Amino acid sequence: MEQLNRKSVEECKRSEKTPVIAILENIRSAYNVGSVFRTADAFLLEKIILSGYTACPPHKEIKKTALGAEDSVEWQHVDNALDAIQFLKKQRL
Repeated sequence: MEQLNRKSVEECKRSEKTPVIAILENIRSAYNVGSVFRTADAFLLEKIILSGYTACPPHKEIKKTALGAEDSVEWQHVDNALDAIQFLKKQRL
């Protein structure tokens, strides 16, 4: 990770976040989920919400593509993405 010149997990958690929350619903490929984690880490996204049958960490395929970002990006799993969106809208008002 030092060769990639990445921040440590703790540095990432303390960094100012981009006020964007990615919501992934029913993503079949755990590799794609890991890719979103890596992208969220690179752009310092606020959070990822996983929903439906989308794979969640810890998962070997997520770990393989996320390259550690599953530890530095805040995430949560919810049953229903629509409920999560409605909750987030109320929170932001």
